[in-house]
Parts: sequence; structure tokens; C-alpha cells
Amino acid sequence: MENNPTSEDGQHDGIRRRVDGRRHSSTRERILREVESRGTASTAELVAETGLHENTVREHLSRLRADGRLRRVRAEVQGRGRPGWLWQAPPADVVNPYAGLALALADTLTRVSEDPTAQARASGMRWGGEIVEQQADAVDDPRALAIDVMRQQGFAPEVEGEDIVLHRCPLLAAAARRTDVVCAVHEGMLAGIVGSRDPQADARLLPFQADGACILRLRAAS
Repeated sequence: MENNPTSEDGQHDGIRRRVDGRRHSSTRERILREVESRGTASTAELVAETGLHENTVREHLSRLRADGRLRRVRAEVQGRGRPGWLWQAPPADVVNPYAGLALALADTLTRVSEDPTAQARASGMRWGGEIVEQQADAVDDPRALAIDVMRQQGFAPEVEGEDIVLHRCPLLAAAARRTDVVCAVHEGMLAGIVGSRDPQADARLLPFQADGACILRLRAAS
């Protein structure tokens, strides 16, 4: 029997899988590995390297981004004009193996609930409250607490004025496919966190707003 090595993603055939569990096509896997080998790559570079039609390459890149396998980053400024986009594979720890499970649960909630977004947010609020209860050294300031938890959860928060920009998402693949439900859970979680310190506080999450990152806005009455 042939002994196929197991890849870093736990696949025995060396080809990684989409969030729905199906294998990537060999072409999509080739594009993904080309980006990984280069570090960053433009769409034009991938077209030239693979010999595929530009529309075909763009379709594969779009699907890889939705699966959380690739992300878009701004190229460095070269002369005048707005810099273009490059494709980049996120670090391995950003591609969460539970994204597929989160997507399946989101799909189920969408089918069985009359208002899946509201129910997802309510569940997230309970979750946020539980997170705070488990942190004995949690700070009292709602905003600082939310930033601390987002950092711990792997969202890579960065404060920009009144906004908090979340540069990562531990469930990016699921969020890209079920933004309404998955992001509602995260929004509710944040509302539950700040609400534990100020009952009148609330949170609003704007998915994929700032060059693919999410924007968090907190409102505290006190």
C-alpha cells in the first residue's frame, strides 16, 4: 500500500480542502501554492505563471479568499496613483480548522430559525459574558476589555481613532460565507463583553470594511 504523507492541514493527498469539506481542484491548489511560494503575488503574475485565462484565475482567487486561504494586501506605492492589490496566504494559525464546523452550524441555524441573525447575536452576547466571567484579572474599562479579549481571540485589533480595526478573524472562511450569522455571533460576543462593565454599552461590527478588515465600533453610555 502506498504511504501518502500527511500534509500540514491533515490531508493525506496533499491537496487541501474547502470549508465545505470538498477538495480543492488541482488548478486551485496550484494557484494557492504559487502564492505561498512567492510570499505575495499579483493576479497578472499568476496569469503569466499558470497560462490560465485571467477570468479563470480571478475566480479561483475569489474562492480561495472565501475559504480563508488567501487575503488581499495593498502593494507598495510605485509612483503616482493608488497602489494595486497583491494576494497573500495568511499564516497557518489564521486558517482555523474549526471554520468548517462554524459554517455548518451557521447553515443549520439559518434553516431552523426564523431570525438567525438575532439568535446568533443573542448567543454571542451570552458567550461574551461567559468569557469575562472566566477572566479574574479582566479590566474594568469596557473598551480596553474588548480590545484585550479581541487580542486574545486572535483578531489582531488596532485602534484607529474611535474605531477598532480587526485585521484577522479566527473564523474567516466561515465569516466570508455566512457573514450574517457568524459576524452576528462575534458582534454579540463584543456586546456581551462591554455590557458586563456597562449595561448601556453596545457594539457594532462592520464586516470586511477596511481593505478586507472588519471595523468595531463601541458605544458606552457611562
